[in-house]
Amino acid sequence: MAPPRRSDIDWLRVLATYLVLVFHVTKVFDPFPFYHVKNAETSQALGIAAGFVHQWHMPLFFLLAGWSAFFSLSGRGVRSMLAERVRRLGVPLLFGIVFLCPVIKYLELSGGQSLHFHGLATVKGFHENFLEFLPTFFTRLDRFTWAHLWFLAYLLAFTALLAPVLRALHDRKEALRWKPRALHVYLPIIPLALIQVSLRERYPGIQNLVNDWANVGFYGLCFAIGFLLARSPVLEETVHAEWRRALVVGTAAMLALWLSVSQPVPPVKIVLALTAVGGWCFVVGWLGAARRFLGTSNRALAWLSESAMPVYVLHQIVVVLIAHQIVALRAGIGVKFALLLVLGLGATAGLYQVAIRPFGSMRFFFGMKPRSLRELQAARSGQAPTPIAPLSVTVARARGERG
Repeated sequence: MAPPRRSDIDWLRVLATYLVLVFHVTKVFDPFPFYHVKNAETSQALGIAAGFVHQWHMPLFFLLAGWSAFFSLSGRGVRSMLAERVRRLGVPLLFGIVFLCPVIKYLELSGGQSLHFHGLATVKGFHENFLEFLPTFFTRLDRFTWAHLWFLAYLLAFTALLAPVLRALHDRKEALRWKPRALHVYLPIIPLALIQVSLRERYPGIQNLVNDWANVGFYGLCFAIGFLLARSPVLEETVHAEWRRALVVGTAAMLALWLSVSQPVPPVKIVLALTAVGGWCFVVGWLGAARRFLGTSNRALAWLSESAMPVYVLHQIVVVLIAHQIVALRAGIGVKFALLLVLGLGATAGLYQVAIRPFGSMRFFFGMKPRSLRELQAARSGQAPTPIAPLSVTVARARGERG
């Protein structure tokens, strides 16, 4: 079974990836202290926007990864699938940790900030140059970070730990024996809310994989749900049909969440439960909306899809490097935000196009497939490769000619 080209899934993956860049630009200016570079003046509105995106963005990412994992197993054994995942996820993870993350952490410390989840600790007297700092990045846990690359580490861990179970589910011949109803679409809210209410206060999200059980449980469940949706087209269709109602319910939950956290003493358990309701409903809403409106492909999608992993790996260091200079400007938040967003997006996409996409070695380090012979020949001739029609279209044309 060849992995299907689903334009709606590709568009969602691309939009989620580029939204990460926008999200991290926002984090420079929001009032929460959990980012590597912070502007002196912050914006409550940007904090609300970042909080809204946070509720559903990573759950959507993990669900899409689970959906893709189903087709990654097609025609492969567990060992072959794991080797492919190590190449696509492990190699860029290791590359980023070695070459990108030390710079991110050094700029964080140079700015007088040390990123801790439970509060912002001021680092006094940090005057080391980069060469003095670099060895300590790999030998001191308080200086090590895999920054945004934690997603790749978690996804690789989920795939490795669940591989035998996923293989067994993939190979089961039985179809879904019950017809899913609209109510079933919302059932994942129950375990997601239980995870939030029971684990989130104790494990707020340090993202170190070994002491982060709320995120492991929450995102692991999203990953598993994505796999099950890919295995059951009937269930996926039911999810897609609920997108309008899910967005309404999700919006109501987000408003209730905002009102709850605005209280002098927020009701913690209610807040945590609402994060599960709002987050899941918006995931359902975006899945259905993409299926409804983003079902077509074009050359832009082909370029964007191929750029997704390099852009994800690169964007953080680009944003941090540029933000380190922009926060020192004498300008308002609006000007700084727009400038950082435009420069960050342009520099990240430009680096991908010029320094990564054309070169086989760089493609390998960023988890990309090698360029096909057709693409290499087109690049040498200076022409864009002629798109290959999908097999279904080719067969239909052939039948029409014979008819």
